[in-house]
Amino acid sequence: MKQGKTEKAVFAKLSTQKVELAQHEVNLALELGGIRAMASKLKTDIKVYNQKFSTFDGLVRELNNEAEALDKRAENFYAEAQELKKEGEAKAKELGVDFMDTPIGREYDSIATSILSGELETIKQGLRIKF
Repeated sequence: MKQGKTEKAVFAKLSTQKVELAQHEVNLALELGGIRAMASKLKTDIKVYNQKFSTFDGLVRELNNEAEALDKRAENFYAEAQELKKEGEAKAKELGVDFMDTPIGREYDSIATSILSGELETIKQGLRIKF
């Protein structure tokens, strides 16, 4: 590209003159205090939440373990109760009576059905809750 007369004159003058450019410092000024305080509060709140969740998580695990243990104990109870019922019915049959019409049969029935008054179902519901 060819330079015109004016451009040549400008470049010629610039090459003979000392040109000093001024140096200016520019600072970016922002107020970070607001977000600094927010970040600090948020970190504190997250830490508190994590502590609460850890406590809750531990409690859920503990409840689940207890529910499983109670469920096994209930299964053992019913297995034992069924064995006793069979034995009682066999002895009652030998005597020609109905096991449930005897005082021991009624007591057996009272003990065996007392567990079914809702508590066992609550335990079974607890076993279904998984976090």
